[in-house]
Parts: sequence; C-alpha cells; structure tokens
Amino acid sequence: MKQILAVIIFLLFNACASKKDTQYLQLGKAEMANQHFDEAAKLFTKSIEKNPANAESFFARGLSYNLLKDFESAVSDFNQAEKLGYTDAKLYTLRSFAYNMTEKNDLALQDLDKAIEIDPDSYAGNYYNRAMLLLSLKKPDLAVVDLNKYVEATQDPNGYFARGKIVLGKGDLKSACEDFKRAISFGSADEELLKISDAICK
Repeated sequence: MKQILAVIIFLLFNACASKKDTQYLQLGKAEMANQHFDEAAKLFTKSIEKNPANAESFFARGLSYNLLKDFESAVSDFNQAEKLGYTDAKLYTLRSFAYNMTEKNDLALQDLDKAIEIDPDSYAGNYYNRAMLLLSLKKPDLAVVDLNKYVEATQDPNGYFARGKIVLGKGDLKSACEDFKRAISFGSADEELLKISDAICK
C-alpha cells in the first residue's frame, strides 16, 4: 500500500511539474491571442528557460518573432524547434515566410515544398506563396500549376489575377481575360487589374 501511495504521489508531483513547465507556454499563447506579441515572446522565453527541450516553446516564440518582424530570430527558433522534433507543416510555412522576408528565396521555396509535401491540404495559401516565389525565380510554368491548385481551393481573386498576368505574358489573351473577369467577379477592385481588363478584354 505504501508503495502504491508513493507511486501516486510521484505521478502527482510529475503531473504538477509538467503543468508548471507549460505554465509560461500557456500564458504566452494567451498573450498571442490578445495580439501582445512582445509580451508573448518574453513568456515563451521563460518557458524555454524552464524546459529547453520543449520544441513547442521554440516554435511559438518563432511565430511571435515573425509577427514582431524579427525574422532572423524567428528562423533561429524554428530551426531549434525542428531539431527538437517539431516537424509540423506550419513550421515550414512560417519559416518560409521569414526566409522570404529576408530575401532568401531558395530556402523559402524549399520550406514551402516541405510544407506542401507534409500536408498538401493544410493551407491553400502555400500554393499561392510558392507560385510567387517561382515567379521571382523565373519559373512561370510551375507557378501556373500552383495557382491552378490555389484558385480551385479558394477562388481568391488575387490568384486569378496572378494567373491571368502569367498567361497574358505567354500570349494567351483569351485565358488571361477569363481570369481577369473571374477576379473582378469575385470582388477584386485592384486598379491594375481593372486597367488591364479595360484595355485588352472586350
């Protein structure tokens, strides 16, 4: 009986310790929800100090740094989270954003490839973002493939407009105008779109 009691006490203390270890993580998440990103980052730092092996704390602080536009720190935290076993598609999506904002487009593209490979349906925006990166790397045909998937999932006017500009550049006026008209019908009031559409689509 004493042995059973000792085990129960041991488990109880472990449970309390575990809860205590995540206290700052949970507080940080609450601050994130309230858009207090600087305070959230400080709380996630305390969480890391309590438990340096908690990958989620590094991931959460990396997200905070992204929102604070401290992209180098964000990448560092995402790298550490990955080393500690956090390999959710969200990590690669968010690290890609940080890489993109620091003009490391090759690395940004690699991370979007990983995010889409891990979970193709988790976030349709990955296809749009990858298409924009592919365009910057002079790969319009691959960009169109991603935009096809993006507009199929979202019907976002920005996707139609982007695809329309690519096919227009390839000389396909009919397909370009169809995309421009779709973009307008789905609510886009982009001045560039309206100007191009008025000029070439009758």
